[in-house]
Amino acid sequence: MSTLEASGKVVLSYRPVRFPERRTLVERRGDGTLILRSARALPDIPQRSFADFIPHWAAERGDTHAFCERGEDGAWRSLSWRELWREVRTVAAALLDIGLGPQRPLMLLSGNSVEEAVVLLAAEYAGIPAAPVSPTYALMSRDFARLKAIRERVPPGAVFVQDAGPYAAALAALSLDSAPVIAVKGASAGHVQWRELAEASLSGPRLQRVERAHAAIRDNDTARVLFTSGSTGAPKAVRLTYRNLASVAAYYSDNLFWMRESQPVFLDWLPWHHGLGGVLHLGRAIQFGATHYIDDGRPVPGAIERTMRNLRDVAPTSFTTVPSAWAALATELERDPLLARNLFTHAAFFGYGGASLPVDVYNRIQRVAEQTIGQRMTFCSGLASTETSGMGTHCGWPTDAPGNIGVPVPGAEVKLLPLEGGDGRYEIRMRGPHVFGGYIGQPELTAAAFDDEGFFRLGDAVRLADPDDPSKGMVFAGRTVEDFKLANGSWVRTGALRLALLERCAPLLSDAVICGHDRDYLAALAWPNVAACQRIAPELASLDAQALAKHPLIVAALNERLRNQDMAGATLVVERLILMAEPPSLDANEIADKGYVNQAATRARRAHLIEALYEREPAPHIARARG
Repeated sequence: MSTLEASGKVVLSYRPVRFPERRTLVERRGDGTLILRSARALPDIPQRSFADFIPHWAAERGDTHAFCERGEDGAWRSLSWRELWREVRTVAAALLDIGLGPQRPLMLLSGNSVEEAVVLLAAEYAGIPAAPVSPTYALMSRDFARLKAIRERVPPGAVFVQDAGPYAAALAALSLDSAPVIAVKGASAGHVQWRELAEASLSGPRLQRVERAHAAIRDNDTARVLFTSGSTGAPKAVRLTYRNLASVAAYYSDNLFWMRESQPVFLDWLPWHHGLGGVLHLGRAIQFGATHYIDDGRPVPGAIERTMRNLRDVAPTSFTTVPSAWAALATELERDPLLARNLFTHAAFFGYGGASLPVDVYNRIQRVAEQTIGQRMTFCSGLASTETSGMGTHCGWPTDAPGNIGVPVPGAEVKLLPLEGGDGRYEIRMRGPHVFGGYIGQPELTAAAFDDEGFFRLGDAVRLADPDDPSKGMVFAGRTVEDFKLANGSWVRTGALRLALLERCAPLLSDAVICGHDRDYLAALAWPNVAACQRIAPELASLDAQALAKHPLIVAALNERLRNQDMAGATLVVERLILMAEPPSLDANEIADKGYVNQAATRARRAHLIEALYEREPAPHIARARG
């Protein structure tokens, strides 16, 4: 729905969202540095972690579903709030019984599940650090090098797996010695079976021990250990404290206060070994007494279909995913009105993270929203990292295009330092109670991560949405470490160029990697959006990614789009592009679990394709802007 002002300007109508009004305070320094902070203080709350909210909801919503996931038969299985509270305390007692505590953490190797939710919250409630690890380190590696490095950095007191069978080789490689393995399924001799933990009696002395451990928790104690790494090197162990978790909960109590009024419903796939999924989204579900459906889909071909199936069952209160998933959903929403109605009817807002949302995808979803509910949807986004507990900036107001990452949330301070190049970019740094307690066992790396004022260096670049008014928000402008120079010395802003290329070639590409370091011109490696490419012509409808990547009709369509670029400068024009059928590899670190493509790792692994892009006479399947 839209209205027409007297001036003739069309005003688009957005579904209202009850976010508090934000006012941003701005400090301007003589060297051009800006300090931004919220005028709204972070509220004081009595809870020290998300687990502290469980007893309230067990009493208020005891028989309602807390967690649901698909069972082996495809039906939803659930755990009620009353059952969750009982199992959290029972499992907490069992973890203490086997010797876990502040100095003996729990490692988790498998992905999101009802049982993993219970054991994470049990550890959190009892003051036991939980260290969830990407399942790819255990399931898709031959030498388990990263997993072994994690074990050395954070020696586990016990290891949790959903199904011991697929993890047998990884468990053997870990040489756990005295650390017991807790398995929900497939337990071998010597393993602790989940049922023994979850169904044990909670006698008075055992319950008292749990409550003593809970009462002993202090703000600076380690609550969670999350792992992050770049394109090379061993993963860094990010220590998140109870103060960090409490600051996120305090922010939520202000920003999402209205979610307390009726039971929210969430459907979410984002992994719990990342800050966004494991701190923000899991914590939000617990804090507001939600029903949290664990989505078994993923934002990749062959798995995104499961997300669509789940969205036909679940009408979420809000929905957040990565841009590649939104691109696939846009196509399905356009042709399935029932799916669109289920997604839009109860959703207060949408969100995206991990990368910028292409304008074409944004506009397509908004058109479906207008057709379905007569209004547009607010797409929220922000900027944060694992080290900032997934919290930092937030944009919660309607925008006519995606990309605004908002302003600092209460409790967070942002420092913006001008970058060379004269193009209005700033390096962004953060400070506040949400910022992590350091990298475990790496004091030099921890020291280097902060500047002399205590601001954490994120490694990201931003621009002001309005250079004259920082309160209008910021726009993500790429990773500073991903930028490079052409042979002529000109800087290439990889993040902005990648997004511009995806928009220029929409909807044919799902993602792209920009190439050209020390070269004379820019080129790109890209992955096809198979569904969109199949619609180019009837004869393409049944072809797979391998065939589409080299098909003359697809190459011709890309040629046309590349030739329509603004040819104003070498740093803005992609001269050549090659499609790749092989998806980005998790094991080779080409893509993170949350969908962000690692530009450097992909270029290194696919160097032979880059050489093909720069041949004097390129192969016929390489799209070209000229000739």
